[in-house]
Amino acid sequence: MRSRSLYQVLTAARSEGSPALMVDVKCRSPRDGELISSDRLEPYVRALVEGGVDALSTPTDPVYFDGSISTARKIRQLSQVPFMRKEFFDAVEQMDESAEAGFDAVQLTLSSFLDPVLFQAMKARAEELGLEVVVAVHDEQQLEKAVGYGANAISINIRGLAALRSESRSASYGQVLASMAPRHVLVLLEGPVTCRRDVEGAAKAGADGVLMGTTIAKSGDPAELLRSLRLPDQPWQASA
Repeated sequence: MRSRSLYQVLTAARSEGSPALMVDVKCRSPRDGELISSDRLEPYVRALVEGGVDALSTPTDPVYFDGSISTARKIRQLSQVPFMRKEFFDAVEQMDESAEAGFDAVQLTLSSFLDPVLFQAMKARAEELGLEVVVAVHDEQQLEKAVGYGANAISINIRGLAALRSESRSASYGQVLASMAPRHVLVLLEGPVTCRRDVEGAAKAGADGVLMGTTIAKSGDPAELLRSLRLPDQPWQASA
């Protein structure tokens, strides 16, 4: 395990009863267009750090998110919080690339398009390199598969793959899935977070962290928005 641990951040958040705040630094969104221009990247990441962000992620896909490894390296230099790579992974070698770029974790997505053998090979290589693996799921069946594959952490994307078609599911759908995850599995709830009530809902569903992006990127004061989302330490009773 690396010195910067997303697992540890989520575990600490669970014990404190206040979900970790994780921000996805994406330069572009398929739905919203440009979110972070190249000249805004550095001040934006610095604002997130100032606001007390617990962890960061970034998509390195250049087509839908205008991401790249070089952009990821810049983000890594600006922050020392745990850093996760999001990508449409399709090769084991990308795990080595992720480690070399300074990532601490990778998000591997379960989908009908990904060969289960390749998924397990990428997961094994990532763990061999000391990368933490977060398995992205979109429904109950994928959640069960992730648990079967021995996932230590999952992210529940309430938009799912439909996000690329500008569709969305309700936040309550993600919260129901979060409540179904076994207690030994760390849970990130990924989707729109606009106010403290959304974070409270995630906490009550049993999520250990929330992963947000667009709302923060569109904010005129990302640091202050992050501070406003932070819940006081409180032992929430998960629904399952």
